[in-house]
Amino acid sequence: MSQFPESIEIHAKRALLKEQTQLLGERLSWLYDPSKIPAEALGKSTGCGLPDRCFSLATWVLIEVVLAANSVQQQLSWEETFAQYEVPSDLQSRILSAVLEPTSRHAPGIFAMSEIVAAIPMVATRESVPVGRWGTIARKSEKFGVKISCDGSDLQVLVRNYLRRPSQTTESRNQRVLDAALLRLDEQMGITSVTPIDDLVSAAKVAITEHIRPARGICVAMLAKAPACEHASALPLTMYGAIWSAYTAAADRLIFQNIDLRGVQIPSQARPDSCFEVAIDTLARHRAAQLHRDYPATIWHEAQDEIKTLIADHARTQHAIKTS
Repeated sequence: MSQFPESIEIHAKRALLKEQTQLLGERLSWLYDPSKIPAEALGKSTGCGLPDRCFSLATWVLIEVVLAANSVQQQLSWEETFAQYEVPSDLQSRILSAVLEPTSRHAPGIFAMSEIVAAIPMVATRESVPVGRWGTIARKSEKFGVKISCDGSDLQVLVRNYLRRPSQTTESRNQRVLDAALLRLDEQMGITSVTPIDDLVSAAKVAITEHIRPARGICVAMLAKAPACEHASALPLTMYGAIWSAYTAAADRLIFQNIDLRGVQIPSQARPDSCFEVAIDTLARHRAAQLHRDYPATIWHEAQDEIKTLIADHARTQHAIKTS
């Protein structure tokens, strides 16, 4: 096999991540039975705090995924994959590091999902859509999530920052709150952006290629198969869809049915933005500068520490339950 080192690394890493993602899915029974996601998944978030409650639920999901990913490491076809793609020894350690650190890999997509879902009640209320239909809108919005997750975390970050509410107060510095004024309901996609999402994604890809890096390709969770369940008549085909489906079902049951938006100021829908390309290009240059200063690495290091603490707390709680 004659390939450039970068291509070898990408293909080998993608194969291992796909295998890991499919294996971890078999450890998560709540993927095909979301009723198993407990109310405790919302953590300490109280009151309306819609974005914070959605973020807490996403954190619970992330912890579960990370624990499952760590538990299947010994099952991965390390030697076979390295041999198949003829991975040189100097690249193997980098691939190992990427595969064995699931927190920073899964966190962007899961938190982006929570931000999209958190915006749905605001947009739906503006259009007088009853609470009973919010869950359906959330499930359909996977298609919107796919649009911004199709090319790695940089594209996600740019589009989410473009759609971000200018001023916000949340419990986590890693959390964004999307601006409901920049979003609208869509019959096919559930929720989408006022400025066509395809145009935003196209502009983001151009800006990323110019200022940051070449395109990286599709999200691995969209390639990995969802776990099989003989008791369900219809299940998502991919792990991306499985996590989205379970999360939105839990959000509908635990969050949507228990919030009161009366008295909450809901912004009017904005018009499409004719200057979006300039705005996204500016965001891309800003992100490139951050990457150059290794700023995101610092942020994700702190996020990983936070997740590790939560995982340790989770493990102690489960041990106490089993031994009581």
